[in-house]
Amino acid sequence: MKLNARRFRVACACVLLAILTCGCSRNKNNITIIWTDQPEFASYVELFNNSQSKYRIVVEYKQNPADALINTRVTPDIVIGPWLKGEKTRSRLIPVDYLFNELKLNSKLYYAPLLDLGNVQGRQYLLPVSFNLPALIFSSDSQNLVTEDFSLSLDQVQTLAHNYNIEKNGVYSHMGFSPRWNSESLYITAQLFNTRFEEDKSLFKWNQNALDNAITYLRNWTKTINTSVTAENDFEFKYLYDPPYKLVTKGRNLFSFMTSDELFVLPQDKIQNIDFRWITKDGKTPVKDNIIYLGICREAKNLEAAEAFVSWFFSEKNQRAMLDRNRKMGTMDSSFGISGGFSSLKTVNEKSFPLFYPSLLGHLPPTDNLAVPRILPNNWELLKETIVIPYLVEAASVASGQEKSVESLNDRITDWIKTH
Repeated sequence: MKLNARRFRVACACVLLAILTCGCSRNKNNITIIWTDQPEFASYVELFNNSQSKYRIVVEYKQNPADALINTRVTPDIVIGPWLKGEKTRSRLIPVDYLFNELKLNSKLYYAPLLDLGNVQGRQYLLPVSFNLPALIFSSDSQNLVTEDFSLSLDQVQTLAHNYNIEKNGVYSHMGFSPRWNSESLYITAQLFNTRFEEDKSLFKWNQNALDNAITYLRNWTKTINTSVTAENDFEFKYLYDPPYKLVTKGRNLFSFMTSDELFVLPQDKIQNIDFRWITKDGKTPVKDNIIYLGICREAKNLEAAEAFVSWFFSEKNQRAMLDRNRKMGTMDSSFGISGGFSSLKTVNEKSFPLFYPSLLGHLPPTDNLAVPRILPNNWELLKETIVIPYLVEAASVASGQEKSVESLNDRITDWIKTH
């Protein structure tokens, strides 16, 4: 759960007030500006400002930093947020390879797939900040059923879910799992089948064969594991009205879908009764689309200060201090980790995160098999919610023999363009 925009603005205003009133305040024209939708950076910037007296940073809230950057004449020094990798946004940024060459940053500390996604035609335009992963949670009482220690493939989930089912006269009293219970799990399944949604001149493109395979897999899951769409819907209506963690501890279903940013903000008394595994297919774990990236703007007025902040931020010691500050301020129940997710720095996750999130012991993100999305449009959240998710929900739920009644993604894109 993110802090709302109003609280974000209040936090940023406090940082700005401290800068303008302290004895070491600088001329307003020399203040370095960050645009972001990530409320955590108000706290991080305060830490940075208090750590030295040479530079001063302020944070300005932008609901969609990528869109704001595309449509502005006066750019900030730094931009931080999701969806920054698109062509229009990228044109407003400078490559930051020189920070590696000058040894201000160490490229080996980052997860390679995340760093590679910010690299376009051999130039590093964006630096990854944080990311999240999809998980299946289950009750600690069901640990004897889940023999895998780290992750579960879709096929393994099917088998475990089928074995958990209890049905009498066509009515289920227990049902292991259905991807249809959560629209995001439908989308994750499409990702796992390598559908490859990607920025394109006509909004976005994808691999149709892969999407068809994912839909077929989802339909077969419903038919072979849970009998029918009707059976899944009836079970959902009767029993699945509590939060995901409570559903599995009650024992009606074996698995519930959650992402890491939802899971690790649960209170300790809730999380201690559940366990989890990362979702995989073909040995790959998909990264949630909204990876947070950082870029330095082409027209940055205070490049030296921007570089100093970037170097400071991507430090294991300083990120440990950020986590410690989150704990002392009591914000860990509203925001997970670094900027709402796992750190892009492997050592921070491996050494620091288990100290603050003990349930991560033995469950840290995989190092080498993260599957990252393609470059997506800056308005991908809107396109996903209004075009992709409705298609997946309908296509996965259609009755046998009625598949042609589902409006195609291409037709939905055409309809969306007409009304927008």
